[in-house]
Amino acid sequence: MNRAILIFCLLSAAHSAPGQAFFLDFSAQAGINNPGKNYGLAFGDFDNDGLEDIYVSRHSQPNLLYRALGNGQFADVAPQAGLAHLGTTTMSVWGDIDNDGDLDLYLGNRDEPNILYRNNGDGTFTDISASAGVNSGHRTRAVLFGDVDRDGFIDLYVANISATNYLYRNNGDNTFTNIVEEAGAQDYGVAMGSLFFDYDNDGDPDLYLTHDANQPNILYQNDGAGHFTDVSAAANANFAGQGMGVDFGDLNNDGYLDLYITNLYPNALLLNNGDGTFSNITAMAGVGDPGMGWGTVWLDYDNDGWQDIYMANDSYFSPDPNILYRNRGNLTFEEVSQNSPLASMYGGYGAGSADLNTDGRPDIFLANSGNDGNQLFLNQVNNSNKWARIKLTGTSSNRSAIGARVRLEAGGKSQIDEVCAGSGYATQNSFTLHFGLGQAEIISLIEIRWPGGLVETFQNLEPNRTYRITEGEGVVVSQHSPKAAGRAEFRLYPSPFRDRLDIQVEMEEGGQMVLSITDINGREAARLAQGYYPAGTHNFEWAPGAAPAGLYLARLLSPSGTQAVRVVFSR
Repeated sequence: MNRAILIFCLLSAAHSAPGQAFFLDFSAQAGINNPGKNYGLAFGDFDNDGLEDIYVSRHSQPNLLYRALGNGQFADVAPQAGLAHLGTTTMSVWGDIDNDGDLDLYLGNRDEPNILYRNNGDGTFTDISASAGVNSGHRTRAVLFGDVDRDGFIDLYVANISATNYLYRNNGDNTFTNIVEEAGAQDYGVAMGSLFFDYDNDGDPDLYLTHDANQPNILYQNDGAGHFTDVSAAANANFAGQGMGVDFGDLNNDGYLDLYITNLYPNALLLNNGDGTFSNITAMAGVGDPGMGWGTVWLDYDNDGWQDIYMANDSYFSPDPNILYRNRGNLTFEEVSQNSPLASMYGGYGAGSADLNTDGRPDIFLANSGNDGNQLFLNQVNNSNKWARIKLTGTSSNRSAIGARVRLEAGGKSQIDEVCAGSGYATQNSFTLHFGLGQAEIISLIEIRWPGGLVETFQNLEPNRTYRITEGEGVVVSQHSPKAAGRAEFRLYPSPFRDRLDIQVEMEEGGQMVLSITDINGREAARLAQGYYPAGTHNFEWAPGAAPAGLYLARLLSPSGTQAVRVVFSR
């Protein structure tokens, strides 16, 4: 059958089956279907080009760094970047350890010491594991970044199998100190997936550890200064099974984060009661898949304002498919992945989500072992539901904004999510938070609680945009969906500059454009362009003259949205 006809038939079938999710297996076209023992994945924009890159952890073959080329396509640049480690890496995590504006990378290995790579800012990385003091071993099964003491530098938690865990405090000088015993976060169990999340809504990251071998899971409550207390039994969070992965999401939009735990035998869904306790509602919710569960991720795949669950099975160990559970909005779920590529029967381990082609629909990536290739499922769900994507940058808080809480109100719903570095099993999801808005015509509120304690609010914003928000600047930079209009991009050079700033604007389609320079308080210093401009490249310049030195924003308003770039004027 002709490929175009086949795709048309699949689309027609998907649209004629209510409740079914349609995703396109784009693995081969994307260039990511490398076979081998692929275990984990981590999303992170390592080169700051605005596109999600993916690091894949593997055993017995070099690890992979898929650099995004756009339109859902990737190229492996791990050898050039110095990240093609050959060993037994099971998982990895991105985070800006030195707050210099680019993402560094930590690897959790099984048979060799763990590795910390510092991003050099030019597409290459340097191994600083030994000098940083984080080259521990002991068959690592989870690596997490989180600012446990909220000092503005991300700390590192390393969970190991039947050996001491580590909590490395970031000293702020590219070195770390193991404080796990004094912090009270020690554990010698059979560690599996773990995560930092704020379960009690007090503004600091708490810690959840899953265990294999029927050992009870552990919930550690943070006192706000990086000291932890085991509250597992009192919170009814001490689920015991063959636990593997865990991720958080607010399934009923009540403002408290719930937990989904994958397992050999039935998985578990723990509902946060909002009073410091959890209730196991797995059977009622209908999400107790009995297979060999590993990776899991919450995502609103259909943008209806309710978070759904995707989970991966090792289908060779137990012959059960991967499952996408759709949230009905009444504490129950329905399976919607039957007869779709999502029901993969490979050896699924890491499972993560990000909007890889920036079309406003979250996609799914799978790291498959058993010599299967990795898989990329592009979300093709066709409805009129709206969405918003939020990318945060910290200033006094850690630069990656790990631990920041976002609350969004739209269409009568209030939703929350947190920026997290390490979750599921051997997975890191996107730093960009995605919210489905249903049919809401306006976002009435975005509230951000930064890790350092600052709370900022923004009101009456448009849907179907990506909002880039920097802590303390009071500025929302937005960008339309690329489906709404042709892209408009602009570049500034040099920065910092002394006498003249050159600005180049590229427009895919003609349209009205306003280009202005404002100071950090929003006062306009210059208007460089206003009116209709045809498609193509347009060059402008700004000579500040007697304007005071300092930080300015170049703002571009075009058919593809509003963008702003900071620039420093120095004398």
